[in-house]
Amino acid sequence: MAAASRLGGVAMTPRRTGFSLIETLVAMAMSAVMVTVAITTITLMMRSERTGTDALIAAQSGHRFERRFRDDVHAAAAAVVDTSDSSRPLLRLDGNGQPGITWSRVKGGLRRTVGNPPSHVDTFRLSATEVVFTLSSAGPPSRRRQLVTITAIPETDSEPLARDAWPTRLTTVLNRDGRPVSSKPEDTP
Repeated sequence: MAAASRLGGVAMTPRRTGFSLIETLVAMAMSAVMVTVAITTITLMMRSERTGTDALIAAQSGHRFERRFRDDVHAAAAAVVDTSDSSRPLLRLDGNGQPGITWSRVKGGLRRTVGNPPSHVDTFRLSATEVVFTLSSAGPPSRRRQLVTITAIPETDSEPLARDAWPTRLTTVLNRDGRPVSSKPEDTP
């Protein structure tokens, strides 16, 4: 009391330092909520990026497959479909003096093999359980063309993804340029 009387008669309480238990718990709860929101956001962003990357790779593979298949069929003079093994149908394309090209179904997609023995092999990713090659004719008798069609039927799930929901069908004209078929390669000087 002597000290209080010296300071003008008012008793002062000592100043408190630090945080109370309640303030510390509130700060920890707010930090936990912010960390949870941040982790959820980062996880969703990573999943979205991965899905977008997978869709881009599938689209690029599809476009590359379509372009390569059309170019091969357009350049070929003859086509033969071999269905002796129903689990692995084959399409053989023979060109004018060019190495033969074989298209076949393999696990996870389609395989394109150039030459025999293979000098080059490409594999195209498709989510198809069944692949069918067909040959048909179209056009008036004077301009009849042979068509080559490939149909890839996707797996059936209870909830298919949008890109896998429909079969892929690609039809193109055999020997589009109408070049005459030669029995041997042309000699070049």
